Amino acid sequence: MGSFLSWNCCGIRSKLQDLKGLINVFNPVCIGIQETFLSSNNPLKLRGYNSARKDTATGSNHSGGVCILTSNLYPSTPLTLHTSLQAVAVQVHARTLVTVCSVYLPPHDVVS
Repeated sequence: MGSFLSWNCCGIRSKLQDLKGLINVFNPVCIGIQETFLSSNNPLKLRGYNSARKDTATGSNHSGGVCILTSNLYPSTPLTLHTSLQAVAVQVHARTLVTVCSVYLPPHDVVS
């Protein structure tokens, strides 16, 4: 099975070169990214990867947001989550079926 990465990037747009560097070094099956700071009108496309995202609400100063990138070399399926949390999940077939979830809990949110 390949590598899986998780990164709280505090804004992915300004760190795309860092992300590409991580991909070149580790060739990960899956990358969970928190605090993307993206809204639905911001595409995030990386060659060789599919993305599942839950973006921040429009007008929220683009804080938070989560994304899972999955390598095209491994079949994957996004999962529907019924939650108000900033969370996304996918199932990836990497020798065995793996379910990956990326969650961001803002520091001042109350989660019961």
